[in-house]
Amino acid sequence: MAANLSAKTTGALSIAVVAVCLVMPSSVPSLASNGMFAKRPAFSEADQPVRMAAECREVRPMSDGIPELDYRIDLSVAGSLTAVKTDGVLWYLVLCSPPDVRIMCVTYQSNGMETGDRIIVKGGYRRRDADHVLLDPCLATRPEP
Repeated sequence: MAANLSAKTTGALSIAVVAVCLVMPSSVPSLASNGMFAKRPAFSEADQPVRMAAECREVRPMSDGIPELDYRIDLSVAGSLTAVKTDGVLWYLVLCSPPDVRIMCVTYQSNGMETGDRIIVKGGYRRRDADHVLLDPCLATRPEP
């Protein structure tokens, strides 16, 4: 009888999970979003690896047409730092210059990075306007030699 109850409980929980996904699909990243990344190798679902980091000149065409989403996606960009600022708590690392989209990476440490250093940033993508992208949270690393 206990095994029967367990199977019934498990079945009910499975049905409940499916129902939640059907009723609230926007609360769970869609597996169909992989199609959105097909021609955007520098984008991925949150905390997933990208196929390759974009160069500054590639960000605008690669990001065109991405709708505002209610879940996080990540972007990875390789470029030279144009600014490094801090407010004493957070660090703001800026890459890319006009006519390219400017990228601001919000992170907890500078790791000794300075203006002019070539770095790779990866973080939660938010398009602020046509010319600015915010990556928050964001990790910044130096490319491997």
